[in-house]
Amino acid sequence: MRDFWRLLQSGFFRAVVTIAGGTALAQAFSFLVLPFLARLYSPEAMGLWGIFVSFLAVASVVTTLRYEVAIVTANSEEEALALTWSTLILSVPVGLLGGVALEFMRRTDLLGYGVLPPEVSFLGFAALIATAWGTILRYYALRQGMFGLVGRFSATQGIARPMSQILLSIIGDTGLLWGETLGRFFGFLALRKILLRPYSSCWRPDVLLKFRASSLVQVPSVLINAAAFAAPVPIFLILYGAAVGGALALAQRAIGLPIYLAGGAIADVFYRRVVELLRIDPHMVRPLFLRTSGILLLLALPLGLFFSFGAPFVVAWLFGETWVLAGRMMSIMAPWMVGQLVLSSVGRVIFLSRFPWIKVLYDVLSLLIVGVVFFIQQPPEEALMLLTWLYVALYFFYWLVMYWLIKAENLSNI
Repeated sequence: MRDFWRLLQSGFFRAVVTIAGGTALAQAFSFLVLPFLARLYSPEAMGLWGIFVSFLAVASVVTTLRYEVAIVTANSEEEALALTWSTLILSVPVGLLGGVALEFMRRTDLLGYGVLPPEVSFLGFAALIATAWGTILRYYALRQGMFGLVGRFSATQGIARPMSQILLSIIGDTGLLWGETLGRFFGFLALRKILLRPYSSCWRPDVLLKFRASSLVQVPSVLINAAAFAAPVPIFLILYGAAVGGALALAQRAIGLPIYLAGGAIADVFYRRVVELLRIDPHMVRPLFLRTSGILLLLALPLGLFFSFGAPFVVAWLFGETWVLAGRMMSIMAPWMVGQLVLSSVGRVIFLSRFPWIKVLYDVLSLLIVGVVFFIQQPPEEALMLLTWLYVALYFFYWLVMYWLIKAENLSNI
């Protein structure tokens, strides 16, 4: 308990609150407008939005080639700024390839993407660029300790996306897709001022080459992980129809609110703090990992209980009888949310160990678990229940592996 209060009074906690404040505002607003979106758009429209966001979740982690993570660990300010500018430039051609890939999937109806409208390829390219630039500048702001700016970024993006979707409902079902894209650009604009400082050379291939090892390890890992996270909606849409896929998309959006609220903020501050400890006292990383995980679990359990027992009733009341299935799905996914909240917040530490490739093995297992749905003949709720508990078991096992790995002698020297 003494450690608990000490952490609450620390700079670590204040930084988390600063970032989470903006995220809390955004997610509270998103939660309040969800009933309006559910009444403005059909489950089928939510299904289209779900598979569009699923694609962005996978493709966006490749658009930057994960160089943004190295911005925090760069040895000098000059190097960090060069890496920031170079990654911003690099993301444009990679994002264009992402738009081409989305068009190919639409034309060939790969994974059910043929249901998307023709303009989705342009929207995909634009959304990838906005996401990449926002992510890169966010990490640069974290390096500078500009936690308030990071919080404003989260708030701006989180409010702009649902507002755009509400306003653009007048154009029909595609309003969800257009609103998703525009909202991501508003988030990027909140961070643009941190790059007003002039720089002699924006494109530095030598700096990219220096940090290529980090990119080579992290890109496969986050790509597979994002694919595993995004796969359920398209898979359920293919197996059970657009209405079920739309219900799962809404359930994921609601269940994801606590993860985006607390998990993202804690992950950012925790990662920066670990980098600092590696330079001054690597032996303190493991205790920080343990304390942070414990506090996260204490925060997540009440939320999990709320979703488990309250979601079916609350969703039916807020969203209408059309979305009763989504409420039951939220209840089923509650343990999934608890495990993901804890693991996503402390999981980046594996990339600072001498065994980052273990994360790739975990991601492959995560993707294989999603594939289980294809080989079982069960109703959607039972299939989702199996998927949830398989993930919970995997999260617990991987946390044990990380705790064992992050001994001082196994951590990298930065």
